[in-house]
Amino acid sequence: MNRADNGKAHISIVKSSDTRSAVKRALDLVGGLEKAVAHHSSIVVKPNFCGGVPGERGSHTSMPVLEALLELLVPLKKKVYIGEADGSFNRADQVFSTLGVHGVAKRYGAQVINLSTGPSVELTVPQSLSLKTLRVSRLLTESAIISVAVLKTHPWTGVTFTMKNMFGAIYEPEKALLHAGLDKNIVDITKVLRPALSLVDGIYAVKHGGFKYGVWVGYPPDKMDLVVAGHDPVATDVVCTTLLEKDPRHADFIEMAGAQDVGVNNPQQIKVATENYSYQPGVEPHSRG
Repeated sequence: MNRADNGKAHISIVKSSDTRSAVKRALDLVGGLEKAVAHHSSIVVKPNFCGGVPGERGSHTSMPVLEALLELLVPLKKKVYIGEADGSFNRADQVFSTLGVHGVAKRYGAQVINLSTGPSVELTVPQSLSLKTLRVSRLLTESAIISVAVLKTHPWTGVTFTMKNMFGAIYEPEKALLHAGLDKNIVDITKVLRPALSLVDGIYAVKHGGFKYGVWVGYPPDKMDLVVAGHDPVATDVVCTTLLEKDPRHADFIEMAGAQDVGVNNPQQIKVATENYSYQPGVEPHSRG
């Protein structure tokens, strides 16, 4: 678990209309990319594509945020994959095509992969709350994972950021089968698919949502021009929850994750660095203009 020398988890929030700048600064404020992926020769960038409706702003990871990250990864000279798994309402290959992901990947020397296909492994879940084992793409166990989630509410868990994005990475295409005991399942999955780095795309956010084609989207999406970054997925989700005017204590999966020491869920143990933004734990942050 990556924490600062003072024992606190470091999270950053950057507000900017320049997406590339926002992504770079957010990562710089938590120590940069190289630190997070130093011990791996390959990286899987896991956006949230199948959890949204292509073209509905805020419902899925935006291409500008993905491109900004890929551009920063190029100098590291590692093998980079853009990976998403099939969902109950969206198939990854179709979404890749609709969003033009293959073309973007080619520009930055990355490879696109469907995490519900190819070689897989069965992992044992430690201190299981619900899932005893979990089938995942073997690539995820061999690479550093960078989660690129979105800033949005969720009809069943209240909010969805890094940890819920890891739920979306499992091999099983019919994710709805795991909605029974969803909060416990999210925690179990994060234990075995812990991202090396969490990036949250808040350029557009879903504060007030509704269903479209079976998927949660913004009605309307809120333009916030935010990027959040951190090494601790639980602490990242705590901070993101407050950005949506929600109380992290009411998100069961966050409370469970903290209780099982998956990460930091105590706001007093989270240090938030900001740029062009004012933040107070438990209080809706606001722009400094």
